[in-house]
Amino acid sequence: MKQSIHIPVVNQAFEIYNFSQKNQSYDLLKKYNESAERFYQLDPLFRLHTHDCLEILVFLGGDCDFFCEGKTYTLRRGDIVVVPPNAVHQAIVKNIDHYERIIINISNRLMADFETVSPAMNENIVFQKTQGSYVLHLNEPNFQDIISLLHEITHRIKNGEEKVSFTLQYLLFQVLQVIFNPASRLPNLSDKEEHNERLLSILDFIEGHLTEPDLSLDKVSSYFHLNKYYFSHYFKKHMNLPFYRYVSLKRLSFAVTMIKQKQIPIEKIALKCGFPDYSSFYRLFKKEYNLSPKNLQKEYKN
Repeated sequence: MKQSIHIPVVNQAFEIYNFSQKNQSYDLLKKYNESAERFYQLDPLFRLHTHDCLEILVFLGGDCDFFCEGKTYTLRRGDIVVVPPNAVHQAIVKNIDHYERIIINISNRLMADFETVSPAMNENIVFQKTQGSYVLHLNEPNFQDIISLLHEITHRIKNGEEKVSFTLQYLLFQVLQVIFNPASRLPNLSDKEEHNERLLSILDFIEGHLTEPDLSLDKVSSYFHLNKYYFSHYFKKHMNLPFYRYVSLKRLSFAVTMIKQKQIPIEKIALKCGFPDYSSFYRLFKKEYNLSPKNLQKEYKN
């Protein structure tokens, strides 16, 4: 299994990437996207990874199965993948040359601002979360509307508009209004698997106890009255990675968010995220991200 990674967003507002045959946004937008160099290098690897922000993938075409938190979807044109912060996900693509999509990474701060100024959007986002699916299928007119808006954003960026431009953020706000509006969607037929209540309950339990140092395979399997060897096999089969790797990846993702905030020492962050000590945290962090926690903190200071 390929190493899982975390791709942090450096920009304070949002970043956008248009990966299509007509428009390779690495060349077009690398001045605007501070983390474009890292993102472009890692994107073709398609490893299990996380972000500490909201990621939206607008699927334009190709042959792609998308895995997110235990669920796998076969994407078709018109699908919008909404990946919450810290969710473990992966695109499984047969032919990278025909895989076309627009990816938007939105900071938690900007999303909070959007939801504050628009109670209707906030309600629609809450409604989307209750549906239990990470993929929304838009009807064709609405899909074309957001494509036009996203092209307008990239056009303005290409022509040198400031990255904190009110116009750019307002255009993005309009995109999100369309995406999260229930009236924009068709019935979602992309989910390859039936709704798995047991798996969702397990993931909810892990999420609720993630920062507890004693969160272990024994504890979770016992809580759900499952043999631990059966549970280990079951979890790996459905999540594409072992239990301990999943827990570590989620904890590290939360740690990255706290490191960026620079409010408490890294040693305390390790304990707050559920690691037994700093040395084990450091070892896992360096293994996953190929840099130390303090070096990551220096990147954000710079």
